[in-house]
Amino acid sequence: MTTLTFVLAFIGFALLALGAVLARRKLVVRSLARATALVVVLHVVLVWSVVYEGSFSQATRNGYAGFLIFHVALGFIAATPFLRRVPARRATIAAFLIVCVGATGAVFRYEVVSIYRVPVVAIVVIGVILVVRKPQLV
Repeated sequence: MTTLTFVLAFIGFALLALGAVLARRKLVVRSLARATALVVVLHVVLVWSVVYEGSFSQATRNGYAGFLIFHVALGFIAATPFLRRVPARRATIAAFLIVCVGATGAVFRYEVVSIYRVPVVAIVVIGVILVVRKPQLV
């Protein structure tokens, strides 16, 4: 079950990156936002049940800041399919940038997700470049 939990995290992160790149180009793909939210929410439910065993103290064992930041990002991701175009774009980009920080730290800190180091760093570098730079008109 742990493997599924973190495979879903990686898939959700990749979907979120794609959504953020598209959002930067003023596109909101509702089906992508829904798929991302579904995968990420399922991942979080599994983390809460499998990793934290439903314990708030386990979820906050490394501090409240990371817990709060990740759950704010979760809120943005879960809300995006229901938001109007501009707020959805902003929420997607904000969630992606927040998750970039957390995902990068996690793959270097926790052995259970260390296998994802190279792909996560690649998604972070490519995604951030595409999100931060000014979109080129083709």
